[in-house]
Amino acid sequence: MLAQRNKYVWLGAVLLIILTMITACGSKTGDGQGTNGMQSGQSSRTNNKDTQGESNTSSPSEAAETRIVSTPKGDVEIPAHPQRIVALYYHHILLAFDMKPVGANLTWWGGSPFLKELESNGITDVGGPPSLEAVTKLNPDLIIMNTEDNYDQLSKIAPTVIIPYDAKRNAFDDAKLVADLVGKEGGAEQLVSLFEEKAAAARAKIAGHIDENARAAIIRIEGKGSQFAVFGANYGRGGWPIYEGLKLKMPERIQKELKAQNVEIIQQLAMELLPEYVADADYIFVSNEGEGVDLLQNNKLWNSISAVKNNKVIELGKEYFYFDPISMNAQLDLLADLLLSKK
Repeated sequence: MLAQRNKYVWLGAVLLIILTMITACGSKTGDGQGTNGMQSGQSSRTNNKDTQGESNTSSPSEAAETRIVSTPKGDVEIPAHPQRIVALYYHHILLAFDMKPVGANLTWWGGSPFLKELESNGITDVGGPPSLEAVTKLNPDLIIMNTEDNYDQLSKIAPTVIIPYDAKRNAFDDAKLVADLVGKEGGAEQLVSLFEEKAAAARAKIAGHIDENARAAIIRIEGKGSQFAVFGANYGRGGWPIYEGLKLKMPERIQKELKAQNVEIIQQLAMELLPEYVADADYIFVSNEGEGVDLLQNNKLWNSISAVKNNKVIELGKEYFYFDPISMNAQLDLLADLLLSKK
């Protein structure tokens, strides 16, 4: 009887040890998966891609997580924390987020002097149109693009997401879409706050020197001086910093025409019409894209315009073409100085 009872005690001890081991293993598994990182539309799978590189800051469990995003090409499963991004567009947004892609189409958006240092170290230019071989060699875990060109080939290399180009979106709208894609929560809002902070400082710089109701036109000379174009706030050429940052007003005719045509640029206007578009402009910004104000020095029509007679014409170089967050922040202070030079 005593032997039988000892047998039950021995079996109970063994079961207790087994249960303890199972519980410990279960707790370890739960910690390793990080259940707080799993959300609706996310899954977890093994990521066999090489994740070496500057952008690899997530833990192995984070790198393995994926989620489903809806795109113009259907649902695409992407890494929840992409480590090796090739950006065929929007790389300037990633740089603003302090995220460096391993590859980018620098042919399309490269050239801004304000991005040069960031682009020169660690980003491979895959070209435009991109070299499929160059993209493949970078072993990306996410490809971002803004058109459907080469989508089928690129999507075989890595998960590929199209954020379609939309002229109605501004740089911060783009930033919101990219932030949502790459998991940069609050990133777009931070960029807006930074721009507003710098814009306030630039406005304070010109306050008392530049009329707060001053109007400014942004134009481009075309057709060897026979035509011109006008720009709104959302087409580069300093538009966003001038109108949204420094809060200069747009000439009435330009504002009216842009709104009527629902565009941000009107091109190939006959030079004879220029006084009608800039008659009320206190300042005229001329985007020199190969044709500058020197073409109009002896043009009586040009010299009859109020802003020209008052020496309020400011020529803008290539550094003002760009309208990414980093470039626009830098342009704000430069534009303030240019305005002060004409007071």
